[in-house]
Amino acid sequence: MVNLQQLEQLVTFAKEGTLSKTAEVLLTSQPSLTRNMQTLEDQLGVQLFQRRKNKLSLTETGEYTVKQAQKLLQ
Repeated sequence: MVNLQQLEQLVTFAKEGTLSKTAEVLLTSQPSLTRNMQTLEDQLGVQLFQRRKNKLSLTETGEYTVKQAQKLLQ
């Protein structure tokens, strides 16, 4: 089940642009954040991130999910 913490982390990643900065802002560890984002992808059954060497970015689906998460969190 998707939880609000995962959605908050996803929205914060979209704002900050990196997992390390997101982890710093949310006062959590980067490995924990990475696991949560992978779990969120698994739970939703979609790819939210484009993974490249030393670069993580949102897919179109990820950007759409961020917009929906922002609405839910408000």
